[in-house]
Amino acid sequence: MIEYLLLLLLPVAVYLGWWLARTLDRRSSTKRNQLFSNQYFQGLNYLLNEQPDKAIQVFLELAEVNQDTVETHMALGSLFRRRGEVDRAIRFHQNIIAKPGLEPEQRTQALLELGEDYMRAGLLDRAERLFAELIETDAHTPSALRSLLEIYQQEKDWAKALEQAQRLEQVSGEHMGDVMAQFCCEMAEAALSEQDKEAARRHLRQARRHDPRCIRARFIMADIASLEDQHGTALDLYEEIAGLDADYIPELLESYLAAAGAAEQAERSRRKLDEWAVNYNGISLILKLTEFISDEQSGDAAGQYLVDTLTSKPSVRGLDRLIDLKAAGHLDAESSDDILKAVTARLMAKQPGYRCHHCGFSGQTHHWQCPSCRNWSTTKKISGVLGE
Repeated sequence: MIEYLLLLLLPVAVYLGWWLARTLDRRSSTKRNQLFSNQYFQGLNYLLNEQPDKAIQVFLELAEVNQDTVETHMALGSLFRRRGEVDRAIRFHQNIIAKPGLEPEQRTQALLELGEDYMRAGLLDRAERLFAELIETDAHTPSALRSLLEIYQQEKDWAKALEQAQRLEQVSGEHMGDVMAQFCCEMAEAALSEQDKEAARRHLRQARRHDPRCIRARFIMADIASLEDQHGTALDLYEEIAGLDADYIPELLESYLAAAGAAEQAERSRRKLDEWAVNYNGISLILKLTEFISDEQSGDAAGQYLVDTLTSKPSVRGLDRLIDLKAAGHLDAESSDDILKAVTARLMAKQPGYRCHHCGFSGQTHHWQCPSCRNWSTTKKISGVLGE
């Protein structure tokens, strides 16, 4: 009878044991969660009250209580780095890396963040070792490669930068040709400074393979051609540059005309300037043509050309030259003042009258509330040469 009773009570005892354990575990979990919640909000309160040292201590203690806070810690470390508090960011991320039982993905992310901290602190050698370690383990390779690329650019180690850019292009599929061409141009200029023209040419050929439209490579090639008295080749290269991107005309203008003079190709260069002036809106070319017209025809013709051009292409530099021509008597006395006033009016019409002191938004009318940043009473009259 007693044995039969024990058999009946055994399932009841098992159930009671399970229920009691579950209840105790639930109470323990609730207590832990309550403790975590209280500490978490305490840490946030310290942050909001600009007590970062106390906040850091609270969050560091939290990491030991609950592993789910790892992502929060990494975010906080990144926040401190963006604020310029790099020492605190390093402390956060080092604490995460040292945490036992960390998931591989979390450790990798923490290493990336720590590398960024070291970069911001100027500890480039430490950052380089961290990113190299990540690349060797094939972890977050694109992100690590981009950071390594930034380090080598800061150190002006163009050969290593080129190598990392090539690897990044292979791994991520991101087009890096234009960037790699710039690295090759840097190496070409370094070779030229050491009088090694052959090495410079080799780097430039590589640059054009990476970026067939590379403007900078053509500039350097034109410099080399001029140094070797191959002025016709230099002219071809400068004209090629202008055809690819007319915005570089001010940069090449003087060198182009010098090469044309050395090659006895003045007529060719004069025709090319007229051709470029049709589509290019900058003032440098117009002022150079004004000089040519003054030499070829007269100061009056140059003045009239500049007046006609400034009517459609107003410019402060053009106006300054126009005043010089007026002072030299090359503008008609009766109409010159009206012309100058008309050009000045067009210039002023294109200038904003007000600018927000907070975000830099500019416009023609005053706003009590800035339309861009929405701050009040920050938009005021612009002072200076073209302002109040």
